[in-house]
Amino acid sequence: MRTTTEQVSPLRLALSAAYEALSLAGDGRIELVTVTRGRLCLQPTVLADGEAIARSLGCDVPLDHRMLVPGHTLWTGVRDGLEVQVRSVLRRPLGAER
Repeated sequence: MRTTTEQVSPLRLALSAAYEALSLAGDGRIELVTVTRGRLCLQPTVLADGEAIARSLGCDVPLDHRMLVPGHTLWTGVRDGLEVQVRSVLRRPLGAER
């Protein structure tokens, strides 16, 4: 049994943050979760839901991966002291040519 003076490990904190993120996003909407001591990565079951899930978690910085096939956008942010990444379909920024 742990006493109240013991520090909670970074990995336990990350797992707790993952549980909370799944609760907010809806665990049925998430296919894959990767947890490290400083990072939480989510991949939605339907990649088209990725941006909405990311925004619900406070991730609003997009990183477009156009050279990968298929391309995708990785939405990033910080939540509970962790870097959070959510994968999504490749976005089309405003003003982008079609």
